[in-house]
Order: sequence, then structure tokens, then C-alpha cells
Amino acid sequence: MVDPIKIIEKAQQSGAKDPWARREAWRNHPSFSKMSQLRGMFPGLGIATGLFAVYLVYDHFSGHKAKH
Repeated sequence: MVDPIKIIEKAQQSGAKDPWARREAWRNHPSFSKMSQLRGMFPGLGIATGLFAVYLVYDHFSGHKAKH
């Protein structure tokens, strides 16, 4: 049988003062930051905006006029 007191002593010697620190460490991971979540909210918005701008420039300078 494993002695829990020895496990606690071993964890304290290794520098782990808070036994829950490892379980809470994921909350500080960069992928869970607010900016990361905002960037991931609209994944293709930057590319779509750039392509639409290129299309508008092409349409403006292409010389094709609509006849009404």
C-alpha cells in the first residue's frame, strides 16, 4: 500500500507547494487568452476581406461598364 504522507513529502521536496497547481496550469495557456479567442472567432475574415478589396480594385479599373 502506498503511504500518502510519503507522496506529499516527496511533492514538497520537488518544489510543488500547491498540489492543485498542475491542474490549474492549463488556464494560463496562451490558446485560452481573450485575444486568441477573438482571432479564432472569424477564421477566414482577413483573407476574405483582402480578396474582396482586390476584386473591387479590379472591377473599378477593368473598364467594363454596365449598360442600363
